[in-house]
Amino acid sequence: MKKILSFISILVIIILAAGCSSNGENEKQENANSEKANNADGQMADELLNGSDEVMAVLDDLQANLENKAENSELIQKKGKDLEENWDEIEKKVEENFPEDYESIEKSLYPLISESQKDQGDSAKMKDLVTETKEKLESFNEKLAEK
Repeated sequence: MKKILSFISILVIIILAAGCSSNGENEKQENANSEKANNADGQMADELLNGSDEVMAVLDDLQANLENKAENSELIQKKGKDLEENWDEIEKKVEENFPEDYESIEKSLYPLISESQKDQGDSAKMKDLVTETKEKLESFNEKLAEK
């Protein structure tokens, strides 16, 4: 009888030990998957931050040109085109991952692009739109930097 109880006790201990060790492997796998997801999010945030910085640089150039007394409509149109192209590069990712920010930015960005494409755009309106868009992008960049 003692042999049977000893055998059952040893068997229970082995089963418990095996169960505990396999649970640790599952946790390791979950941690690895979580790290991969975090790395992907960080990489996407970096890409969006770089793209947003490029848009910001074009906005700075456009603003400088608008503040110049001898406004050059061809240069303003070119900067508007550059702005549109740089935004298009990151637009889908922003829309998918940050829909509220996307909507907010586009409320001032698209009117700015449209106004800049005109032969004789309204400089005062564009200056206001540049300032508004830059503020929204700066806020968006701060959000990305936290990720």
